[in-house]
Amino acid sequence: MLSAGPESMLQNRTQTLSVTYDVIVVLGAAVWPGGQPSPTLQRRVMHAVDLMQRGYAAYLLVTGGMGQYPPTEAEVMQRLAVAHGLSSQCVLREEQATSTFESALLCYDILRQHGWSRVLVVTDRYHLPRALLAFRSCGIRAVGSATTGKPARLLRQRWHYYFREWLALPWYLVRAVPVLLRRRGQVVGGVTTARR
Repeated sequence: MLSAGPESMLQNRTQTLSVTYDVIVVLGAAVWPGGQPSPTLQRRVMHAVDLMQRGYAAYLLVTGGMGQYPPTEAEVMQRLAVAHGLSSQCVLREEQATSTFESALLCYDILRQHGWSRVLVVTDRYHLPRALLAFRSCGIRAVGSATTGKPARLLRQRWHYYFREWLALPWYLVRAVPVLLRRRGQVVGGVTTARR
């Protein structure tokens, strides 16, 4: 099982992270017409770039497939990260996921291929509990780092985001439990076999 160590599962930008990580995983958000990053997408990438530039990881893994407008969320995120000073060689893309759960599943394979076990997940605060549930159900004991700022200017819109997450958590638990049970069945004599 991939492990991020004994640190708190939830960090925020105002705290000093006490460890470094192998990789920072940034979860995608909407791409706007013309391939422009939405404010949410930009906020997540800029938070991750800040963490990278402060030395908390050597690699960035951006995850997100094609939404309503091209290109993929991952491509836009990589472009934005490079434009703000990161080397393109340090930014990896996962471009197939269309949900948080798919991002966790597909990132697991990439993390395992590179031998990365110390993982920091970046997303918005309202989204972080569900994101960490998804990643942990896939065997990634990730720590979370929430972006600063508000997901929307209007209080009504912010409550909409939190309410949507509250509704989504039970569905994610339904999806996560079978994955966890399947993984437990794959551990024989202390050796973990292939995930699928």
